[in-house]
Amino acid sequence: MKLALHPVILSGSPDLDQQLAIARDAGYAGLDIDIMGLKARAEEQGLEAVRGLFASYGVAPAGCGLPLNWQAPDAEFETALEGLGPIAQFMVDIDCPRTFTYIMPTTEGDPNEYWLYLIDRFHAVGEVLADYGVRLGLEWLGPAHIRASGKPVIHTMAQTLQLIKEIDLFNLGLLFDVWHWFTSEGTIEEILDLYADQIVHVHWNDAPDKPLADQVDSLREVPGRGIIPLVDVYRALVEIGYEDYLSVEIFNAGLPDLPAMDAAKLVKAACDEIAAKAGASADA
Repeated sequence: MKLALHPVILSGSPDLDQQLAIARDAGYAGLDIDIMGLKARAEEQGLEAVRGLFASYGVAPAGCGLPLNWQAPDAEFETALEGLGPIAQFMVDIDCPRTFTYIMPTTEGDPNEYWLYLIDRFHAVGEVLADYGVRLGLEWLGPAHIRASGKPVIHTMAQTLQLIKEIDLFNLGLLFDVWHWFTSEGTIEEILDLYADQIVHVHWNDAPDKPLADQVDSLREVPGRGIIPLVDVYRALVEIGYEDYLSVEIFNAGLPDLPAMDAAKLVKAACDEIAAKAGASADA
């Protein structure tokens, strides 16, 4: 598996060139990117300039957030959908054919209608992306505080897999955030039941040492400092054959108080230690 730097762990809002330099010097294989910012840069400087930029640092674009608001009103959504094709082509052109988004777990309306709405919206998005060979990862949100109001619909891996099954497109899979897996009471057996190609991207982090009911989405921990059985998760991902990116999406955990390079190196060392305990290399 390969480690990707997520800019959220970096203080000081470094620009793309600075992020790439940090990723290179700290030993990351990839960088999660702002696809629209990068596309604007390509339009200004040329595609080959952008491709060459990543090549010059030896860091690959690892993944990006879905570049449209899938929850927008119908007319706005249709307009965004019409413009998605060129963005998907750009993802392919820079060798980053994976994007992802999250799903709110509850609704104030009818749960069945919300479920059908999710199928309709993600089928429409997925069809466009499929034409370009781009994969779409769907992320469930696990913690109790996010689903404290509204009617429950989808907050587990099993429910997300069911949604993907009903959407019925080859290019849809999971954004597997290990923190959301843990806070939704996921099991190692669930991971072992997956095929590698059911996972589009992984968010890698840890959970503070407190009960599940007290876990808060904006408070994560550096891998190895918390209570998620990350060594077991890593081994399970290896066993099913997942070989793509682990992106270190960690909120707070003291990282904003550190210089960006120090935070990147600290997290890289922590992830390497997890991989070593699992009997593998984080950048194998």
